[in-house]
Amino acid sequence: MAPVTLERRGAVALLTLDNPPANALGSPVLGELARAAEALRTDDSRAVVVTGAGRFFSAGLDLFEVARLVTSPDAESFARLFDDVVTALFALEKPVVAAVNGHAIAGGAVLAATADFRLVADAALKIGLTEIQVGVAFPVSALEAVRFACAGRHLPELLYRGQTYPPADAVERGLADQVVPAAELLERALALADELASARPLAFASSKRALRADHLARIRASAAEGLDPTWKSWQTPDALQAMAAFRDRTLKKKAGL
Repeated sequence: MAPVTLERRGAVALLTLDNPPANALGSPVLGELARAAEALRTDDSRAVVVTGAGRFFSAGLDLFEVARLVTSPDAESFARLFDDVVTALFALEKPVVAAVNGHAIAGGAVLAATADFRLVADAALKIGLTEIQVGVAFPVSALEAVRFACAGRHLPELLYRGQTYPPADAVERGLADQVVPAAELLERALALADELASARPLAFASSKRALRADHLARIRASAAEGLDPTWKSWQTPDALQAMAAFRDRTLKKKAGL
């Protein structure tokens, strides 16, 4: 089965991550997301719902793949692919609703932040921007999506402490917009997307473009001379050591040690 599926529900396109166990964003998933984003840019869908399958919305970048790639010749293409996906979804001039069905960690929370509205299931899940815990800097594409979606007094806490939060606390801190019953999540997200789809497309696109213009300008400026230089910091000995330690802690948690 494809790790990303795109299907129609009337005027709404449903984009689902299905890459067990954690819907991690490795190269195959990012490649499929890039193709989906391009299809959504040009097709006749009027709105989009993004969700995940299973217990995760997305656990973020596949750090095991990142560890293999970060010092290889493929590192730049992987980083550029991530930037392209985040930018394309953030810039999509259609209504986008994130239906956060499960854990949304690091890049998973960034993916949710590209949406216009984020509904989160009332369930035993966590949302958080853990990049500082991993030991890596935010690429500009991710940082600008988060700055837009999570603007407010809690933003420094989200970025500097790197904690994860249950649904109600995530909403309080701007990581999501509304908690809904888990059994109703997809239905409610599709209904909201359908409502937004009834708006005049050109009027909606104009407002969305204006709201996000400064953030998109900074994203594009960061890559004006090639790859966003922030990615170079991921290749430093300090970052590599921090990522390795984070992976080891994650593996120990999975093993119950």
